Amino acid sequence: MWGTVIAVLGTLAGVALASAAQVRSERRTRREQQRDALSSAVEQVLGALETYRELHWLLIADTRAGDEDTREARAARYRARTEVTRARDRLALLTDDPALTAAADAAVEEAIRLSYISVGRAIDGRFADHVEADLAAGRRSTKEAHNVLRRAATDHVHRRGPRRGRA
Repeated sequence: MWGTVIAVLGTLAGVALASAAQVRSERRTRREQQRDALSSAVEQVLGALETYRELHWLLIADTRAGDEDTREARAARYRARTEVTRARDRLALLTDDPALTAAADAAVEEAIRLSYISVGRAIDGRFADHVEADLAAGRRSTKEAHNVLRRAATDHVHRRGPRRGRA
């Protein structure tokens, strides 16, 4: 009888151990998937911001050269802005980390703010001094916001892990 009890207890312990190992493995897999999804979302935000800024600076270069803005160029900038919003929204759905979401919001706001700089006409390839100063400040602030977002994402993904993320 004791042999049977020991056998049953051993079987139950084995099942419990196997179940615990499976749960731990599933959690690890889920955390890795969350981290991968979050990394992808941040990469999409950063890429969308780069594209948006690139199109903005191409507009500035064309304006300096005296070229008129085209419907196609405006449409490309609007599509890029939509992609920024879409990527930012995806990131918001994947994390509740306030440092990461604040950094993403700031990077988006700084990039969009570029479009509010009224440049006017260029003379000999230059805008008015205050416009040049605004453009230089915008370039610096968008780069810094981009770097802050990248650092916040690195901190979230690599140091703290995905425990705060949601899938």
